[in-house]
Amino acid sequence: MSRGTHRRTQGERRAHTHAALLDATVECLVERGYGSTSTNDIIRLAGVSRGALLHHFASKAELMGEAVEHVFDRCEMEFRETFAALPVEDRTLEHAVGVLWTIFQGPSFDAALELLVAARTDAELRTVLLRVLARFERNVVADFGVLFPASAATPDGVAMVRFAFAALQGAAIAHDMGLYAEAEEIIGFLSRLARAQAEVLPTWYEHELHDKEGQP
Repeated sequence: MSRGTHRRTQGERRAHTHAALLDATVECLVERGYGSTSTNDIIRLAGVSRGALLHHFASKAELMGEAVEHVFDRCEMEFRETFAALPVEDRTLEHAVGVLWTIFQGPSFDAALELLVAARTDAELRTVLLRVLARFERNVVADFGVLFPASAATPDGVAMVRFAFAALQGAAIAHDMGLYAEAEEIIGFLSRLARAQAEVLPTWYEHELHDKEGQP
């Protein structure tokens, strides 16, 4: 082995194969749809053997469930990074809606939507996805509480998060169907609601300024 060359450990190789299978699954879902995606397509795209697939995932439902969890984790990270890159004064509920809408129009949501629709008639997949969705909702609510503590502290704070995501999902579906005006109308209404909420309750940024001003 030449100097400076790093030989991957067994754990690193296992992690690489695992990630390749998840990425290939997401790509197949976006390009082919759930009904036309086979495990043969996935292992071919990932460049691994069937034995490797079975070593990492006990069933197709388990693979699909972890793939959508992979998608949600990626969306959550994308939101955090994009929102954090905004000027501090722009980190508002209204801007959060805009950032989320951009993510919901991307391929990640298309992959998740394929599985959510398929889970309606696939009991095994539905069981797996319900667990994944519950974890994702907990993470989203926790993020919301950190970014907008004043809003999250209200009795309807969690319900507002759920409503926002339901509206975004509906807008994304309408957009995918070519109903662009309807999608924009939904997002516009959601943005106005977020703006109205901001007028009633201070943002975390205003809280921070108030706390600093009160310090000796």
